[in-house]
Amino acid sequence: MRVRGLEIEVFPGVYPPSEDTFLLMDAVSGEAGEYALELCSGTGSVGLSLSDRVDLMVCVELSVEAAKNTAHNFRKNGRRAEVILGDLFTPLKGKFDLVIMNPPYLPESGSDPWDLSWSGGEKGRAIIDRFLAEVAGYLREGGRAYLIQSSLNGIEETLNFAESAGLQAEVVRHAAFQFETLVAIRLTSKRIDTIMGMEKLKY
Repeated sequence: MRVRGLEIEVFPGVYPPSEDTFLLMDAVSGEAGEYALELCSGTGSVGLSLSDRVDLMVCVELSVEAAKNTAHNFRKNGRRAEVILGDLFTPLKGKFDLVIMNPPYLPESGSDPWDLSWSGGEKGRAIIDRFLAEVAGYLREGGRAYLIQSSLNGIEETLNFAESAGLQAEVVRHAAFQFETLVAIRLTSKRIDTIMGMEKLKY
């Protein structure tokens, strides 16, 4: 399939580019930086969409097939990325200017088999909460993180969690559908003077 000028092949069992993918692409369309990281990369579509505006693109995937799919699509489009098989931030060292993630976020149903490409656990927040708890430690000064969230698993809860983790959080894009609203949330580190509740002194 062709996605935003990119040639994307979808391997069996890998989540295909969908409305949430396009929403995240739009949210990061003006972003650039030296080091960028995509977690839960799937087909690699979002990372590919900004790979020509960063010096190094790192993609992490827990699924072997999806990791292969990411690497394949980068090669197919003549782009370069370091593709790592692993669980979120676990295999990583260092910090990034930009971190992006379209996580599995649908709540599990007792009647459906568990599927790594869409299942976010019982409440749909398993991956989201882990990401929020750890992402600040992987952002460089001035770094930004973006993630996709569904109204099915608590947008306000995500914003509050991010604030408690020392991050500023805001919804920058949204798309409404019949049964849910999808949002793209941008996270940035709070300035130390903001955290302390004081204005920065000027000399």
